[in-house]
Amino acid sequence: MTRYRLDFAKKYLDDAIELFNQKRFNSSASRAYYASYQAMWSALGEPRDGKVWRHLGIIKHFVQGYWFAPNQQKTGPGLLEDKRLPLRRLYTYRISSDYDAIKIDAQNLDQLLRIVQQVIDIVDEKGGS
Repeated sequence: MTRYRLDFAKKYLDDAIELFNQKRFNSSASRAYYASYQAMWSALGEPRDGKVWRHLGIIKHFVQGYWFAPNQQKTGPGLLEDKRLPLRRLYTYRISSDYDAIKIDAQNLDQLLRIVQQVIDIVDEKGGS
């Protein structure tokens, strides 16, 4: 596990919560997404062959769970399947916020902040690559 990425994830989540409390929901969504991205990267390790983790690809690999359960297949439903749609929604919020300047819904974002905390906790508990 790349611990420094998990430390960044925790700091980004702190930033996202602070921005949320200031009612800066678009900025909060962006920080929250990158908190999850760094946590997932921490779990999965560096991508192979000098590549970079693509946003939807990292979610796909993370939810499979093979990074903590080596016998888990890399196809089919993942061990963390319940995180797939919320993480994709958070990614969509980040795109909507950063590129489309669409107002982010506070209630849904609040729920997604909890998902990010869960992702960080899972990575902290299970370790990773």
